Amino acid sequence: MRHRMLLASVAVFGALLSLQTAPACAGVVNPDISLIGQPIVRWTDDPSDARAYRQLGFDVGETEIVFDSALNPYARGYATLSLASGKADVEEAYFTILRGLPAGLEVTGGKYRVGFGKLNAAHPHTYPFIERFHVLAKFLPGDDSYDETGVNVSGRIPVPGDIALTASADILQGDSFESPGDSVGRSTARTKAHNAYVGRLSAFIPIGDRSGLELGASGTQGVNDIYSGAKTTVFGGDAKLKVYVSDNASLLIQAEYLHEDREVTEDTPIFGHWKPSGGYAFVNYSWAQRYNVGASFESSSSTTSGWTSDKSVGVFAGLALMEETTWFRLGFEHTTPSTGSIAFESASSSQPTINTVRLGIVYSMGPHKAHQF
Repeated sequence: MRHRMLLASVAVFGALLSLQTAPACAGVVNPDISLIGQPIVRWTDDPSDARAYRQLGFDVGETEIVFDSALNPYARGYATLSLASGKADVEEAYFTILRGLPAGLEVTGGKYRVGFGKLNAAHPHTYPFIERFHVLAKFLPGDDSYDETGVNVSGRIPVPGDIALTASADILQGDSFESPGDSVGRSTARTKAHNAYVGRLSAFIPIGDRSGLELGASGTQGVNDIYSGAKTTVFGGDAKLKVYVSDNASLLIQAEYLHEDREVTEDTPIFGHWKPSGGYAFVNYSWAQRYNVGASFESSSSTTSGWTSDKSVGVFAGLALMEETTWFRLGFEHTTPSTGSIAFESASSSQPTINTVRLGIVYSMGPHKAHQF
């Protein structure tokens, strides 16, 4: 009897030991799945907005389904499916190799939000306000954001002191630069597609234990017309200062400047350049991890004859019911369109300014929270 009990104990111990020493297998764990909704209610005196002109306009906004998981100890995978205006789209789908490469390099491949400046790479639900600035939509390629399919390589550059200097470079497919109307009426003969390129250099300077200043410079170039090979080049500079005034309160000041040089063609060869510039700035104060208030300003101009500048000022406030799964965000924007501006075609002498009020709600289900910016 004793021998049988001893043999049974040895067998159980051996089975447990084999489980402990079995090699780990990748790809056997389901990814984290989250859903983030962003419905918006707005009122405006802009007559071009038929849904919300002098009445409440309701919009389900963009709904994001996020998949996120570690692929192995060295890499992660990430995907975002976007549902907006009755259409589904793969907003992002990429992998990132975080460690194990020479010189501490990181590599990202797939479709992703390009790291130009500070706001473009972040999803709107991370903003302290409701919608991104007009100047970003005006100068950066893409519809909702500058997102492309390509590969990114980034790494730290050793420098003395506590400054963290990071450089990154992207090679992209480049389709988002091309305007569909650029080749209308021309020969259907097409040359090959052209890649786009992005470069960024940023420096983070710590201030105390938690605060810091980040300075960055970005540049991108792509072909806006495949037929003629005309190029669009955008340069940008950005600054972000975040200062903690107490354990649960912080002040954020952020600004970004963009300059575009777009080669304009009506036929081959290239005959001119369009060189607008603009930028935004905002300040946001957060406290008690549930409240925030802020103000913003943006302006954009062009050298095209007859154009002046578009200017917008805004104020915003936010409230989380308990924590980061439910945010309410209220914003007011006062816009002065320029005469003849493409961005605000509805402007006329009888409508010199546009006022818009928005109430946005960000709710999240799953591990990917609507985290504070």
